[in-house]
Amino acid sequence: TASTHIITAVIGSGVLSLAWSIAQLGWVVGLASLIGFSLITLFASFLLADAYRQVQLCGLAQYSNLVGVTIGYTITASISMA
Repeated sequence: TASTHIITAVIGSGVLSLAWSIAQLGWVVGLASLIGFSLITLFASFLLADAYRQVQLCGLAQYSNLVGVTIGYTITASISMA
């Protein structure tokens, strides 16, 4: 599907450069940085899962942000057309 191709395009360059970056850093620092970044990714996925579980509060915040941005763009477009 299209989403799979988009994800592959975004992640592909990072995966291709991973071997080069490990070669530049060496085995010890490269492996430590790989583990460190995987822990950061794990923490970010936990945050995303928590945000998904609290959909009411996050949804309300996102909708209010969306309304504010829409009003701001409408005012900006109206001013620039005048």
